[in-house]
Amino acid sequence: PGVNGVTQTRISSGNLNGSRWGLRVSEDLGGGLAAIAQFESGFSIDSGASSQGALFGRQAFVGLKSGFGTVALGRQYGPYDDMKGTLSLQGNNAFDATGGGVIGTVYGPGIGAWVGYNPRINNSIKFQSNNYSGLSFSAIYGMGEDKRSDASASSTFGIGAMYANGPITVGLVHQNDGTARTTTAPNINAKNEVENTLFAGAYDFGYAKLGGGYNEARVRANGNADPKSKEWFIALSAPLGATTLKAQYARSKQNFGSVSYENDSIGLDAVYDFSKRTSAYVGYNATTFDQAGPTGGDLKNRRFGVGLRHKF
Repeated sequence: PGVNGVTQTRISSGNLNGSRWGLRVSEDLGGGLAAIAQFESGFSIDSGASSQGALFGRQAFVGLKSGFGTVALGRQYGPYDDMKGTLSLQGNNAFDATGGGVIGTVYGPGIGAWVGYNPRINNSIKFQSNNYSGLSFSAIYGMGEDKRSDASASSTFGIGAMYANGPITVGLVHQNDGTARTTTAPNINAKNEVENTLFAGAYDFGYAKLGGGYNEARVRANGNADPKSKEWFIALSAPLGATTLKAQYARSKQNFGSVSYENDSIGLDAVYDFSKRTSAYVGYNATTFDQAGPTGGDLKNRRFGVGLRHKF
């Protein structure tokens, strides 16, 4: 992306979906019970480097699947990411207007207007229910892995429910991301966290799908609560033969006393399917961050990309 006139042109990887390889395991144990495991590694096409800085940085979990649902242990996606990927019509891709910056900061700089969240939870236990006539729900608890002699581990919790049946999709999901606890006086061991609560839905008219939603985000530092960030989006997706066009607008507004900050983002992408496995795409995002309130300047990011995606 370009930031205030600084630009970079490069071969990039994973604009629509993160590039990955991995292994899935499922063994029938009888009586409707199965043992499962998944190990998924992200990488960059341009350099071959690991995308998440770990061998299986995307996911690494084992679990049991039954007629009631799935229980899994390890590194895995939280309900917030699962549901936001469905409710945001751009599907959390690199041009998504509802994307966010570095977690724990109210303003990017990133692509997308929202505060952001942690998509993957380490050291976690997750329950995902089966689908009951379109209704499903899930919950996750991450126990944290950063305990110190003077601070407890930072825990993460998420829970959500979604209904998807016929043309209607609607969901409500909440996630509380724990970040490293304070280790300095006077608030030793105070919890630092980022909270997100999203309510969103979409209706498929056949010739087009219209969606929208509202999110509230709050960043708490040193045990103190900051003002909420009120975030919303509206989106449209239209299939035109083998091509699918998507457009999405998102806004985030924070109020600090008499000063308000407003971030805006527009995301556009078009995907042409050569086959079930191979697609070509073009995408664009324009995001403006109000860094210094109404009397200060803006920080602008722009991203444009074209590419080819292959699923196997």
